[in-house]
Amino acid sequence: DTLLVFTPQANEPPAANYATLDTRNGHLVLDFDTTTAEAAIFKAVLPRNYAGGGITVYLHWAASTATTGTGGWSAEFERIGNGSQDIDADGFATAQTVTAATVPATSGNVGITNVAVANGANMDSIAVGELFRLRIKRDVANDTAAGDLELLGVELKES
Repeated sequence: DTLLVFTPQANEPPAANYATLDTRNGHLVLDFDTTTAEAAIFKAVLPRNYAGGGITVYLHWAASTATTGTGGWSAEFERIGNGSQDIDADGFATAQTVTAATVPATSGNVGITNVAVANGANMDSIAVGELFRLRIKRDVANDTAAGDLELLGVELKES
């Protein structure tokens, strides 16, 4: 079951190295640079229908201009919870790598890649009904696509 969906306008960008808001044929996207590990941050409450089995993060993305190479990402959870995180600092769990995938061969086509994140430490031990943040970064060290990658949306699905 789908738990949450994030779109570009829900981004709460970090102070530095942030993905930039853009449009592509009227589609709102977040542009992630090819050389800097830029990030987007999304905040939500973990739905009460979550049964505790881990979460799969699905990224819907396209390349601005590239039609060859690979695009890679990472996902990191941060529990805000009830007294568990001082919001004056970041406390993200270890980054979970989304395996770099081949860029769609047609510019403008969307690729969907995912990573399964185990419940517990990898999810920063977020509990049902708690506030959390999800940070998505382009994995510039492990992808080969030239130019920006464009994030159109993120789906969180119970594993």
